[in-house]
Amino acid sequence: MLTVGQLGDLLSIEVESQIEEFLNGMGVKYQKEEGVIASLWKVGDGEYWVFVLVGDDWVAIRTTILESGKVPDSAEFYRALLNAHYTLAEVRYDVDEEGNLGSSKTIPVSGMNKDIFTSEFNSVVFAIDYFRQEIAPKFGIEL
Repeated sequence: MLTVGQLGDLLSIEVESQIEEFLNGMGVKYQKEEGVIASLWKVGDGEYWVFVLVGDDWVAIRTTILESGKVPDSAEFYRALLNAHYTLAEVRYDVDEEGNLGSSKTIPVSGMNKDIFTSEFNSVVFAIDYFRQEIAPKFGIEL
């Protein structure tokens, strides 16, 4: 009989396999290592890693767009990020524990399918491009 831990491990492996199938169908090149799937994206003249992390109940998709030392400390900057949340349904910006600006999406494992995964993954990549083209230039941010 399987233990709860073993069952969780099997489910994680199954979810990872499903995500790999989705990424392959999208034509995304990636690397995989212990519950993390990473793909490198060239956006503009920059390169950005997009990570897919598989948990017991959630799949998280995340990228870092701007390192903490380059993040402006101004209300106008954060207002521009919040405005992007308001005007672009799928784009979400966040700041991690170290102060790096990124974009992330989460999907409950129980509700994940190809269409939802594809939409959420693509929205993280789009958030990079939108930041580079629309937000960074307004604040003199060099990328």
